Amino acid sequence: MTRGLIALVVVLGIGPATTGGPAAAAGHDPRDARISVVGATGSGAGVATQATARSVRCAEAARAAGWTGENLVISVAVALAESQCVAGAQGNNGPTSGCPNGSLDRGAWQINNCYHSWVTDACAYDVSCNARAAHDIWGWSGWSAWATYTNGSYRNYLTEARDGVAEAGGGVHGTVNTGGDPLNVRSGPGTSYALVGTVAHGTTVRIICQSRGTRVWSDVYQYWTDIWDKISDGGFVSDGFVHTGSSGTVAPGC
Repeated sequence: MTRGLIALVVVLGIGPATTGGPAAAAGHDPRDARISVVGATGSGAGVATQATARSVRCAEAARAAGWTGENLVISVAVALAESQCVAGAQGNNGPTSGCPNGSLDRGAWQINNCYHSWVTDACAYDVSCNARAAHDIWGWSGWSAWATYTNGSYRNYLTEARDGVAEAGGGVHGTVNTGGDPLNVRSGPGTSYALVGTVAHGTTVRIICQSRGTRVWSDVYQYWTDIWDKISDGGFVSDGFVHTGSSGTVAPGC
């Protein structure tokens, strides 16, 4: 599975192979893959700043495939870097070891038809099925299977990916537990940030991401914490007063 950074319509990409899984070939290293995307939209290789239909589409498919937390965000960023999350994206490769007649990278996560022939075209060109196959490959090989991860180009899409995950209903849920008083909502992860509102005790909040900030003593749970939760309205609350079932982080970093 060749991995190439895509910019709008056509970009030349170089990347390492995906390894592991049925029909995967060790040492696969197809190069100079020319990827043609029909109907791609968005800002291409530039840094995206907001959720788009493509990022939400990939986020929904990736979550259903089984990715969670920060890996969910990374999975979306990788798909955006690989194909703009276009279901019909194709990358043509020349002859490589094990694939003397060349090969084709297919779909949102660009799954190779030679080294991963167990993934049918019908599956590869369906975003949800492609995500499930990519999740299997990730389970065998980790993120090193994608050159857009190993060369760092996926980072150009992390903001858009994070926003897409949030827009698609990402994050985890927690329950505000202050013992009765409203919980302050700040504009940033700390008590020095402006107070922008409150959340009532007992309210269920959706945590989009978490950040380190001012260390706060939770008299409810009897521990110090510097974790702050960014909730769905955009504000931050101290995690020391939100019951998530864990005293550690439970959501991607902000």
